[in-house]
Amino acid sequence: MAKFHFDADADLGVLKGRTVAVLGYGNQGRSQALNLKDCGVDVIVGNRDDDYAANARKDGWDLLSLPEAARRADVKLFLVSDDAQPEVFERDIAPSLKPNDVLSFAHGFTIHYGEIVPLKTIDVVMVAPRMLGEGVRQNFVSGRGYPSFVAVHQDASGKAMATCLAIAKGIGSTKMGVLESSFEEEVLIDLFEEHQPGLYALRCMYQALVEAGCSPEAVMLDLYASGESVKWAEAGRDYGAFERMKIASHTAQYGHLVWSKQYFDEARTMDGMRAMIANIRNGSFMKALREQKRANMRAVETTTQENDAHPMMIEEEKLYRFLGRRSGS
Repeated sequence: MAKFHFDADADLGVLKGRTVAVLGYGNQGRSQALNLKDCGVDVIVGNRDDDYAANARKDGWDLLSLPEAARRADVKLFLVSDDAQPEVFERDIAPSLKPNDVLSFAHGFTIHYGEIVPLKTIDVVMVAPRMLGEGVRQNFVSGRGYPSFVAVHQDASGKAMATCLAIAKGIGSTKMGVLESSFEEEVLIDLFEEHQPGLYALRCMYQALVEAGCSPEAVMLDLYASGESVKWAEAGRDYGAFERMKIASHTAQYGHLVWSKQYFDEARTMDGMRAMIANIRNGSFMKALREQKRANMRAVETTTQENDAHPMMIEEEKLYRFLGRRSGS
């Protein structure tokens, strides 16, 4: 079994006397900075002058520029977006790196694909929450915790894992448990999950039910708009993916576990999933992504326009305006 670490395995004292910089005050940065501060860690925040900077000032931080925060810190949590990381690293972070500094990532993407190649004299680690930034803060405040992947890419000091675990404890993750992983594994799992075609499967479910005479409003409320699926996901978190079926009705149990199998082609699905993994590992996805970035993500824009014109999205817009979830005429 893969190795887990909990609160007792991590020592916040490893960060004592060291300055920790949160570089980027966005989705993850805000929550991680506040959690570390609440744990008594000496935290500073660096960000460019944008909306996130305004949020940082509202939260009471004496905001620094990215180069200044990086220069002052011994431990640098590099939490700007993946897209911006290579340029920001070369311009704002790399010039001030000192031997035995720690560079920590929340995602393995730029290291795994060689977009950032740090000097061998520093520790390079990863603390990757399996949680949205808002949840990182909420679960810390509630005392529940949340899981993360942790990994060491470079161990120049001989103490990289201890620092990695201290960071994980400071942001509240060892409360639930962190799992030893690798940059490669985290990238593979993360990108694989982001490739699954669940949105299009959901849309097919909508289309089939509307064709069968159901109202669009009823279908959307049942499939996702009511929030019932959130509670079902929480049941999966608490009990297990299949174990949660034991708390469902007998009708649901028979439908999900037995009757549904006749409509599911496992062999074809597995072939598709293996192809997804191969295209991540061989760099095909990365190549396509880079081409899209050079084209200003035109495919995303075009596909979004196509999806917005789909009958489901048109009906969703009407429903969400009626329910007060969206504004406008």
